[in-house]
Amino acid sequence: MLKSCHLNYCYGILISLFIFCDTASGDLIKVDKTILEDANLITPDLIKKYGYPAETHKIQAKDGFVLTAHRIPKPGGQPVLLVHGLLDSSVAYVILGPERSLGFLLSDMGYDVWLLNTRGNRYSRKHKRYHRYQPQFWDFSFHELGVYDLPAAIDYVLARSKDFEQIHYVGHSQGTTSFFVMGSERSAYMKKIKLMQALAPVVFWDYIDSPIILTFVKYLRPLVFIARSFGIYEFPPENEVWRSLIHKICSFVFQNTCTYFLMEAMGVDYAQFNSSLLPLFTGHASSGSSVKSLEHYGQQIHSGGFFKYNYYSTWENRRNHGVDTPPQYKLTNVDCKVALYYSRNDRLTSDKDVVRLRDILPNVVLDYMFPDPLYNHINFIWGNDVKTVLNDRMIELMRKVDNGEV
Repeated sequence: MLKSCHLNYCYGILISLFIFCDTASGDLIKVDKTILEDANLITPDLIKKYGYPAETHKIQAKDGFVLTAHRIPKPGGQPVLLVHGLLDSSVAYVILGPERSLGFLLSDMGYDVWLLNTRGNRYSRKHKRYHRYQPQFWDFSFHELGVYDLPAAIDYVLARSKDFEQIHYVGHSQGTTSFFVMGSERSAYMKKIKLMQALAPVVFWDYIDSPIILTFVKYLRPLVFIARSFGIYEFPPENEVWRSLIHKICSFVFQNTCTYFLMEAMGVDYAQFNSSLLPLFTGHASSGSSVKSLEHYGQQIHSGGFFKYNYYSTWENRRNHGVDTPPQYKLTNVDCKVALYYSRNDRLTSDKDVVRLRDILPNVVLDYMFPDPLYNHINFIWGNDVKTVLNDRMIELMRKVDNGEV
């Protein structure tokens, strides 16, 4: 009863803030109508707006989650699977429109483009047994994405691409973490990957220096305990309300403040960030995930390795892992072709940690660190020059792999 009262009180505050921002926004910062329109379109409608065909597919993972994939179909084209980062969605690869976003550029080059939404985000909130208000629904981290979501998506895509036995894979941030989990735990799937391109790969977190992240991890356990005590397993809780609230605050009231905190979290680089597009970005982020996902990432910081989830007791670790402490993932099992793209100013993954990853992986075909010393974590998706400095380079490598040159 007490927990319910606390939750109702919190939700009441959220609703009040939402109404306040909705009322106040009209007389504050003016935003381009086209940007606001794109900010409120779901991924397939955004794709269609720019004249491309769009499909929505439902993919069932073996543990009961029903995932949504958006497709820019190209019959007979080489399939490519694009996977977003934490708290993001399929919109990541089309958000900047047909001139710059990778999804559109790949479609223009004849690729059959699949945009996956991993479990728990706004598009993938169905389960065969659990409802999203049950704690069991949110009992996942990047481990389950690698063990269940990615294999299910790869099998689904290949089943609908009769002329191909392999796919291209592109992942950003968590989309790379989950791939390396899949390679470790379900290594047979490496034969189904023609090339994996990792944008801002997140595996080791020994050299991370983000003050925000380091402060968070310092209080990780008590914060998680408090969240679960209040029945909060989703992050952010009541995601759609939070997303709309953040969108209104950052679009119409505190654009500069929101931009500042974003830069502090991801790495400061105002040259590559178009602040006028902030309403577009906040309209789609955050797309939601689980508290356990954040906790699992937090456990990696300064851990010295890439570990499976550490449960709260030796007994739970023994039951889930067969040993008292969580084992490391086997990165040497990731033997498909891998291209690594990273930067010095990324506060969510250090270049030193990526170099360590590079030295472990057995088949790295490209090791590319951006020469721009300010390039940050979100520039891989939102950067002003992302087409010329990244996407064109990626497409060129894909073509070389397709032609047997790499």
